[in-house]
Amino acid sequence: MPGSTIAIALEGAELRVNVGEHAWEKHPQHPTRLRVNLTLVFDYRAYHERHGGYVDYDPLRSFLKALENKPHVNKLETLARQILDAAFTTTPADRVQLSLSKPDIFPEMDGVGLRIDVAREDLA
Repeated sequence: MPGSTIAIALEGAELRVNVGEHAWEKHPQHPTRLRVNLTLVFDYRAYHERHGGYVDYDPLRSFLKALENKPHVNKLETLARQILDAAFTTTPADRVQLSLSKPDIFPEMDGVGLRIDVAREDLA
């Protein structure tokens, strides 16, 4: 994706999801707090010419909220892949940057998580 870009950022989402491999994360009555930041990156010219200068991100927002009602997933990487798949399925983004953090996992840290930056063509 050479040249200029434009990005849509969904920042600071906080969800309660059933995710984690630790014993204390496997209780559905106490879901894990998860912070999500998601950036959808587009080729600047294509965004305006092909997409009319607008992309509806509401379906992606709805997908994120629905994660709160999904069954337990052991690995944060699995949940990240589900979010990436949804981002590319519900939007024409060329690239997605995703940050997931579990802020309550260890008391000595602000959070533990993942940061992923992936192009559409690289998501196999």
